[in-house]
Amino acid sequence: MKVAVATQDLTHVDAHLGWARHLLLFDVSAEGYRYLGTRAFRHGLAEDGDHDKLSARLRALRGCSLVFIADVGPEGEAGLARARVVPMRAYAGQPIVNALDALRDGLRRNPRGWLRREQQRDRRGA
Repeated sequence: MKVAVATQDLTHVDAHLGWARHLLLFDVSAEGYRYLGTRAFRHGLAEDGDHDKLSARLRALRGCSLVFIADVGPEGEAGLARARVVPMRAYAGQPIVNALDALRDGLRRNPRGWLRREQQRDRRGA
């Protein structure tokens, strides 16, 4: 399953989606996770009212099932819903490895709900 992490410092889940300097991309499965790449965004854009900053980040999330974020505003929430990307705030401020380990461990157990659907979709290659 392809997931992203919104980060400023490249080590923590510490960014608001619209203000993230980086989105780190990973492939996560029950067996582990693999780094896929980084999408970096221009620094210095206006934080509020600059809709281009959000659309660029939403484009970078194509193919992702989940994004670990510190927070997201209403426009970002709506964009994620349209893209079918689940925002995960539970690991805000924590090291990225904690979030990835928790997702991997969740996939190892008998996942339920959306996580089970995403795991099955990933296995089908959809």
